[in-house]
Amino acid sequence: MKDNIENLLDELSKKVITASNLETPSLDFTANIMSNINVVVKQSESTIYKPLISKKAWFIIAVIFIVVCACVLLGNTSESIGWFTDVDFSFVSSFNMANVLPEISFSKTVLYAIVVLTFMLFIQIPLLKKYFDNQINFE
Repeated sequence: MKDNIENLLDELSKKVITASNLETPSLDFTANIMSNINVVVKQSESTIYKPLISKKAWFIIAVIFIVVCACVLLGNTSESIGWFTDVDFSFVSSFNMANVLPEISFSKTVLYAIVVLTFMLFIQIPLLKKYFDNQINFE
């Protein structure tokens, strides 16, 4: 009984498949899909990179930092300006790193490895950023 039902279902499915026509897409199907995708991508602003801090703001921050460092380093103690006269920097001369961590020592191999890995990291970051920027801007 089961075999009979399976044979009937098999024959029915063969008839349905042979009776149906295969649908083929139009000749410019791929071009239509790609044009629709490009329209959607151009409208989407979620992939546009906008930095949190603009280049102008970074420039202003850098100028302020340089001015403050110059005032601290080049300021004469007899002619100090404003609040620099009230700040006591004597703790800087009493701070000694050798007293804080006297037992740690690194071999030359470890130091060379740290220098090389740091150098490679600073090379790879811009390369990876450029690669991913190119992936986002696939136009």
